[in-house]
Amino acid sequence: MLIKNVKGSSKISPNPPSGYRSWLNYWELNFGQILEVGKQYECPACHNYFYRSNFDGCHVQKVGYIDNKWYIIPLCDSCNHRIDNPEVDDNLLIDVPSNLNVTHLL
Repeated sequence: MLIKNVKGSSKISPNPPSGYRSWLNYWELNFGQILEVGKQYECPACHNYFYRSNFDGCHVQKVGYIDNKWYIIPLCDSCNHRIDNPEVDDNLLIDVPSNLNVTHLL
């Protein structure tokens, strides 16, 4: 699945829903996998390995889909700023709640 970063999402949707510490924490709890401190994980976009502290819960959209729905996926800091369209496993995408999905502003 090709994805693209949502430009300006940190201004439009800076805070996760109530009860979550961060967008990464939102992904962890909804996906069912907690990224452990001190352990390295593969970034799904670049396939390099990083510690939890190097991951962000990133707002992305599926490339080629007309619904403009937003998703959260853990990406390394570098991939969080990519302007190309990396391929990732679509099973890793967690929906952003619709009340925080402000696609009409983009």
